[in-house]
Amino acid sequence: MNDECAVGDQVSGANAGDPENGPRVYISFRGQVEPRWLDVNRHMNVSWYDHVFDIAESDLFEVFGIHDDYIRRTSYSFFRLEKSVRYERELMPDAKLEARSVVLWTDLKRVHHFHELWNVDQNYRAATVEGLSIHVDLRLRKAARIVEAAVADPLTRLAQEHARLPWPKGVARRDFGART
Repeated sequence: MNDECAVGDQVSGANAGDPENGPRVYISFRGQVEPRWLDVNRHMNVSWYDHVFDIAESDLFEVFGIHDDYIRRTSYSFFRLEKSVRYERELMPDAKLEARSVVLWTDLKRVHHFHELWNVDQNYRAATVEGLSIHVDLRLRKAARIVEAAVADPLTRLAQEHARLPWPKGVARRDFGART
């Protein structure tokens, strides 16, 4: 397990932590390397790392209310501004996987998020993704602050909880010009 961040069990939706055990990362994906994910080198192809990270990111965003119903109902969504992938170790056939996700920072317009892909069987981090996403008014195709409490409140709580975790290994501290 990564000494930078501890992980807890997924608890129906948000997995932010509790007063007794402290903050925890969110488990945004559990699965295993499927045969169709392998390439000619007999390890997981990079396109499938991206696939797993996309699932993990979507799952994390659903925790604070960003899902298809929200997008259809409000005409607001998130676009990814940046994505940085780091492949650290290969994943072999049938390896059990877990994606561990955190919200590093938000100003309710942008969300800086980080995801680690772990080989659970052998207890090593195989890859990471650091992302920056922006909340967008789809009618205007412009950035917009989140105003719905049903989204803003859980996002703020999750970001505050994750701020209590140690800074993840491999993520540079950056100033995105946060404004409240």
